[in-house]
Amino acid sequence: MSRVAGWVLLVLALVISYRPAEAAQAKKPQAKKTQVAVLRPEGRQADALRRVLTQELGKKGRGREVLPAKKVDAQVKLIRGGPKTDEQRQALAKKLGADVLILASVKGTKRWDVEVRAYSGKDGTLLAEERWAVRTNRAFPDVRRELEPRLGAALTEGSEQSLPPAAVTPPTPVAEPEPEVAPPAPVAEAPRPAVVKPPPPTVKKEEPPVEPEPKAAGPRDLDGPTLEVLLSGQGLFRRFNFSGNNADELPDYSLNSAAAASLAVSYFPLSHFTDGVVHNLGIVARGSRAFGLSTRLPDGSSHATTAQLLEGGLRFRLPLRWLEVSVGALYGTHSFAVELPPESTFTLPDVDYRFAHVELGLRKALTERWAIAARVGYQHVLSGGELSSDDYLPELSGSGLDGELAVEFALTRMLGLRLGGEMRSYSFTANAAEGTPVFAGGAKDLYFSGQLGVYLRL
Repeated sequence: MSRVAGWVLLVLALVISYRPAEAAQAKKPQAKKTQVAVLRPEGRQADALRRVLTQELGKKGRGREVLPAKKVDAQVKLIRGGPKTDEQRQALAKKLGADVLILASVKGTKRWDVEVRAYSGKDGTLLAEERWAVRTNRAFPDVRRELEPRLGAALTEGSEQSLPPAAVTPPTPVAEPEPEVAPPAPVAEAPRPAVVKPPPPTVKKEEPPVEPEPKAAGPRDLDGPTLEVLLSGQGLFRRFNFSGNNADELPDYSLNSAAAASLAVSYFPLSHFTDGVVHNLGIVARGSRAFGLSTRLPDGSSHATTAQLLEGGLRFRLPLRWLEVSVGALYGTHSFAVELPPESTFTLPDVDYRFAHVELGLRKALTERWAIAARVGYQHVLSGGELSSDDYLPELSGSGLDGELAVEFALTRMLGLRLGGEMRSYSFTANAAEGTPVFAGGAKDLYFSGQLGVYLRL
């Protein structure tokens, strides 16, 4: 009987010592999902590429969670020029709570060159970089198919760098009760189960981060629109007067208001064939014309009047991440003529300026919808029409300055409104020899227009 009691006690001790170990194995912590932030890629197909990256990296069963795009964009806007250094990427990841940052770009026309880079959220260093040369398909099938096999391991490594190693909790050994031994028949004591000592926690040796090759500093090659069209309605004003000793005796001209329409087109045809620097070289054409305009003379008679501006040439733009700069070289004509009858004695010349024009333009995006644009230019006047005839200023020489300032509001990605004003000022001198009788010492011609229009960018 005592032998049976001893075996029963031994079995109970083994069951009690096994159950705590089983409970410790059951309490396994749930794996934390890797937080991935996909920044807006560079290039005209940025939204399509970002959609593919977000869908593939955030698929169920891969242990990742892609942060909302609006949250990511809001933090990126606070970094001027975007996160370019390891410190900037590390700070951005900390604000977002991201383990991995994904930066990408898509460039090209006939074929798209896609580049995807993964950076560690812990220290901002490069984890992996992959490139594709794919066909022009907004679904990016090659990238979608190969993204996980190429970058999956790097994303897991980035997540492990961000998490501290989990502490290993050894199971608590349970004391085994000693069996009672009956005096008449002693029972041999069964051997106690050996207490398994937990292995020491393994400390993962972090490999030194791979430093990306340094690149030459310079502006980012971003793609601008291929076609820009601006159609505006204008309110036109003009002031013309002669200068010199006898200026008070000569007639002048004042136009207080007139309606006009203008059209400006910029086209960059090389962007269809190359993605190099030359794809930012394009052609530009502008024109404006007043309608319903007439001039009332001092005698009370009214006469039809025409006013128009035409110019065209080359334009080179340099689109940066935070600003677009452009320069232009154009040739143009600017005319203002009153249809006077032959018997009229009103001595006001018609003007028809022919000029070479150079200009500098700037455009700054303030938010996703608002932007400001400015332009300044210089005109070298080659001829002045009737103003440079023998009756007025035959040895005329002159120049002009122009400036424009406008505010833009985007209705969609392609359409928007533009409100602004433009001024043109021409100055002329007679350049006559000393003692030579002249009609006047010179002349000044000033134009101003306020404009409201709609633009299209493709």
